[in-house]
Amino acid sequence: MEADLYDEFGNYIGPELDSDDDEDDLDAEDRDIDERDEDEDDDPGDEDENVPGMEVVLHEDKKYYPTAEEVYGPEVETIVQEEDTQPLTEPIIKPVKHKQFTLMEQELPATVYDMEFLADLMDGTELIRNVTLCGHLHHGKTCFVDCLIEQTHPEIRKRDDVDLRYTDILFTEQERGVGIKSTPVTMVLPDSREKSYLFNIMDTPGFVY
Repeated sequence: MEADLYDEFGNYIGPELDSDDDEDDLDAEDRDIDERDEDEDDDPGDEDENVPGMEVVLHEDKKYYPTAEEVYGPEVETIVQEEDTQPLTEPIIKPVKHKQFTLMEQELPATVYDMEFLADLMDGTELIRNVTLCGHLHHGKTCFVDCLIEQTHPEIRKRDDVDLRYTDILFTEQERGVGIKSTPVTMVLPDSREKSYLFNIMDTPGFVY
């Protein structure tokens, strides 16, 4: 029977079959009916006018975040603080720390020494400390050295309220009031236990030269 439906070349010669176009037409009609139903449901006359989110709200009346009372309740006390009024390094609630220490009064060790004692300390390398004073211009490097000189050599004092500037040995340095070259100075300084150390202090200028 199937041989009567096809010719010798395999072409179909039987009765006409239902085409897919008819099914597409039916599907298109069903879609049109569904769209008409949706349009009827979306009729603006049937909508409620009190739908939230559709009303006009002014910018100053907008509310972006809930208040602290709405989040935590009215019975919770809240503290509102402006931005950058307190540094991040300082906590809002500081921890309670009980400091335990004892106060001891101790006399400062003597800082005056003899040149022979200084020369003897040069033999012990474990007692020698090399220190360099670095900093910007006019930050007090030379004045710090002057304070050490006055502390260890009472006979050297500034006169007529003029800065000592002990390490400014050049005439141009004294005239300009600024260090130009690095100047070393050696002195003996004790610690709190009256143990003396030999300090080689280098006073440097506060600029590149």
